[in-house]
Amino acid sequence: MKLAIFAAALVAGSAAIAQQTVAPGNNAPERDARGIPVVSAPATAPSGANQAVTVQPGAQVVAAPNQSAVFATQASTKTYPPCTKDMTDGCVQTSERGVRR
Repeated sequence: MKLAIFAAALVAGSAAIAQQTVAPGNNAPERDARGIPVVSAPATAPSGANQAVTVQPGAQVVAAPNQSAVFATQASTKTYPPCTKDMTDGCVQTSERGVRR
């Protein structure tokens, strides 16, 4: 009985379920403090993060040492314009402290 419960917990808690592309629900978007609708882009996992692993029965699973490189912070590849009332995504908030204009 304990083995069946443990197997069910492993199946339900697998990481592959959480690493799928999820489209945001933009049908009724939330509004920010200024009343502007906040629309989100779909979330995707970084390339190389969802590699399939085949494990033979009785084999020991060892995490790949270079997996942290997939999630490393990368510098921006483009410049972003200042945010305006009409553009709230893909821009830089210039009204915050420490942000250059």
